[in-house]
Amino acid sequence: MKPRTLTFALILSLLVPLFIADAQQIFPGQSTVSERDRLIYNLKYAQVETDTFEFSYQKSPGLAFLLSAAVPGAGEFYSGAKYRAAAFFSVEVISWIVFFNRRNIGNRLEKEYTKWADTHWDPYDWWEKSLSFPDYFGLSDSSRNFGSHLIYFDHDGQEYMADISYLDRELPGWQTYLQNGTLAPIKTRDYYENIGKYDQFASGWDDFSTITSNLDSLNIPTSPNRKKYLNQRYDSNQALKMATNFATVIMFNHLISAFHAQIAAKNYRPPEQKEVTWYVGLVTDYTYKMPIRGVTLSFAF
Repeated sequence: MKPRTLTFALILSLLVPLFIADAQQIFPGQSTVSERDRLIYNLKYAQVETDTFEFSYQKSPGLAFLLSAAVPGAGEFYSGAKYRAAAFFSVEVISWIVFFNRRNIGNRLEKEYTKWADTHWDPYDWWEKSLSFPDYFGLSDSSRNFGSHLIYFDHDGQEYMADISYLDRELPGWQTYLQNGTLAPIKTRDYYENIGKYDQFASGWDDFSTITSNLDSLNIPTSPNRKKYLNQRYDSNQALKMATNFATVIMFNHLISAFHAQIAAKNYRPPEQKEVTWYVGLVTDYTYKMPIRGVTLSFAF
């Protein structure tokens, strides 16, 4: 039955009692047959004209996609794939636990190594102790192409390169400012990388004297304080890198789960799921002037 016809039948079923009441008033003698004839007619002509349609309840792929995009496994659970839902959700929980754990450790170690550097590396020592080893350590000097790695200083809100020729030209007397602390390094991430990673900055560590007796152009030892700093910084970077990796796992877990849930909603059907069948029909009795006597509606599942 078409939806339009079904709608008409349902509306008509609501109006039948009114029509019957009116018909009895308009046609008081609706039948001239005897009770025996009426019984025969009822057995012969009374019938139920039925029309049916069937449908199988389906999951929405779009809703499954959105559920798993928000919470991996939720779309699979909605679609009925409960074991796969548990798998995706477990990956999500474990990934978040590892992410927060590694990030917190990385941030804690970062605070530790920056504090260690602030305590054991000094910009004035970096310059002053390098004077005995001008070819190995100290500020960059563009006039003689020494030092390829730069840090930057701040003086009275003005930024300056840690380059001897540049400072001589732009900030005369910079050595005094460096000594009294008014010319201070700008402590960016690059600053903390440079002072530990490159030998050019080794003279700034407070235990620099422990390595001076073993210096040569091919062998620049790492002082104990610098070595500890490098280890702390390495551990911090590794922890933060792992946190980043698990953040990537979380992102892909959302995407993969969302697309998987969409497919599961289209294809997965639990074995206990049954078809739902609806039956709609008109009850008729042609012994009456108004033959439509009612509507039947039933469903099975």
